[in-house]
Amino acid sequence: MTNIFSRGSFVAIDNHTHSHHSFDSSMQMDKAAEMVLKGSLGGICFSDHYDFDAPPGIKLFTFDVDKQQEEIDALKERYPSIILLKGVEIGIQPVSMDQIRQFMAGHSFDTVIASMHFVRGTDPFHGTFYEGLDPKRAYNIYLEDILYCISDFKDFDILGHFDYVARYAPYDEHEISMKHYGDLLEPILSILAENGKTFEINTKTYQRFRYGTPTLDTGVLKRFRELGGEAVSLGSDAHKAEKIGEQFPYYTEVLKQCGYRYGVFYRNRKPEYYKIG
Repeated sequence: MTNIFSRGSFVAIDNHTHSHHSFDSSMQMDKAAEMVLKGSLGGICFSDHYDFDAPPGIKLFTFDVDKQQEEIDALKERYPSIILLKGVEIGIQPVSMDQIRQFMAGHSFDTVIASMHFVRGTDPFHGTFYEGLDPKRAYNIYLEDILYCISDFKDFDILGHFDYVARYAPYDEHEISMKHYGDLLEPILSILAENGKTFEINTKTYQRFRYGTPTLDTGVLKRFRELGGEAVSLGSDAHKAEKIGEQFPYYTEVLKQCGYRYGVFYRNRKPEYYKIG
């Protein structure tokens, strides 16, 4: 492993946060930087939403990239002791891939997270996606679309919240495990590992939602490592400053128990690693 980053004893870089440039967040960037300084993190990536083809009635998830990056540049001058990264959470779905390629060709970032929010014309957040589906079919559809997108599109660094669909599911089953979904998780993890991409632990997912508390199957983490994954990204998906780095100490220990020794962040689209144990 090359490009090992060291800055004393900090927990991690939070690779997945949303500033006021995301339509669903009011978090001010300076407040986020102050939170990083007060805590044990080494830095933060502002990965604001950019999704095409929003379902009818849902506001388009886009932002002014130039304004976001100008604000981050100004923030870097004020907070030189922490890492502040220019990111985007690009919303993948089969119908959007040509638009995504065009968008990516015209912009530069430190970090690109590929995440799926919209599935077959709906957003699971609003609940209609699950109508008429049992958990197996609902989760399979979501994973099938992820697999389709990343089989064809590789211009990203991190696969975000692979189990987003479990957050809002009206079922008793809230875990997407290797045991029950390995036929789709296996090729997804293989594509990530073979192409030097990073798997994400999105700590926001593992909290209480309207129908239950999703759990992370450590078998997924272990299998990614067996397939050649060197490190896993930690992302809080914070939309408020006080949520930055939430549950990172706990999930850092989970990663260590699964055999990982490094965390990762991306600067100028290149991975940099830090020791976690």
